[in-house]
Amino acid sequence: MFASALVQSMLASAVLAWGIPAGVSSPADDALPSIFEPDPSLGVHVQPGVSNKEIIRRIIRRHIDEVKSCYEEELSRLPNLGGRIMVQFTIAASGQVIASVLQQSTMKNAHVETCAVEAVRRWQFPKPRGGGIVIVSYPFVLTPAPGAPDVELPEVAPAMKIFPGTNLAGAGEVEIETITPTLYVHRSTSADKIPSNGLIAVAAGGLLLVDTAWTEAQTEAVLAWGDGYFRRPWIGAVITHDHADRAGGLAALERRHIPVSALDLTVAKLAARGVRGVTPLFAARDGAVKDARGFEAFYPGPGHASDNIVLHFPGLTYGGCLVKSLAATDLGFTGDADLAAWPAAIRSVSARYSDTTIVPGHGPVDRSGEAFAHTLQLLGAAQRAHAAKK
Repeated sequence: MFASALVQSMLASAVLAWGIPAGVSSPADDALPSIFEPDPSLGVHVQPGVSNKEIIRRIIRRHIDEVKSCYEEELSRLPNLGGRIMVQFTIAASGQVIASVLQQSTMKNAHVETCAVEAVRRWQFPKPRGGGIVIVSYPFVLTPAPGAPDVELPEVAPAMKIFPGTNLAGAGEVEIETITPTLYVHRSTSADKIPSNGLIAVAAGGLLLVDTAWTEAQTEAVLAWGDGYFRRPWIGAVITHDHADRAGGLAALERRHIPVSALDLTVAKLAARGVRGVTPLFAARDGAVKDARGFEAFYPGPGHASDNIVLHFPGLTYGGCLVKSLAATDLGFTGDADLAAWPAAIRSVSARYSDTTIVPGHGPVDRSGEAFAHTLQLLGAAQRAHAAKK
């Protein structure tokens, strides 16, 4: 039976970490300069006429028996098992696969799916030129009998979660959640399993990042996703306060020469730690500024931190760590908080913006508009608990 098992594979797409201006169509893969360095040890010589897709196929064909073995382990128990598994994986600057995830499957067999994803994670590819990363989606068609049609897959729509459950260079999970066609939450998880939210906004001139991921590697993954999906340049980034869950990936932005701005108080705090290159977006004494990229930045006063700001886009308030999610049962980290001033800051934001979609710094997006009231409840409980200890 195992001898008759068939594994078919084809490259669906390779998302290159290059910015392509809006309105410019990307060239065919075989017309692109190779994104890979020659690597004789892997049998990849990168000759003219050999496309990037073919280079990736060569490495996958070399390892195809590992995926086939995953399938055959279950085929003896389920002789009619078959389907198509789409695995998305990220090739790091070293050529190592640093993330692999099940993107789509008709197999409906957890053992085969998990085994295939883990197999891909062990593979080694040539190094991408220039130290970038390459994101690949590759489908494996597995059937118990020969002759299955080599069906071309439709273009994969953007998933609600990109890289779900993966671990980028040991740094934690990264996800993308669609809010509107122009607003997306990026969510990264720290090594301590703490998820944190940021925002991607599609502006007239390109893409805007609001807060980095926890780490440089995670932030680069978010930037690469934007490159591949939108094919627009990154025109800037805004940091909403100086903590690591907002600014931990600044090195990735610096390497790409993406301009970064923040409240003047945040710029000063970062500079005190030796972080340069972040410019003032506006001054705390001015209270707010309307930005040509399509948002208003507002400083409501100290709360979670002395320098926390919120950003308002049409229909959405990005509250950052000033605002707690409806799932939060406490205020989280309060080492830099001003518990006495925090309630007034929340009331200022609530009075200024009446949107029902609120993105907190951590936890699920609130589409009910209740996150402000919930934060005030948590603050009240914290103040009562503090008073009881006196």
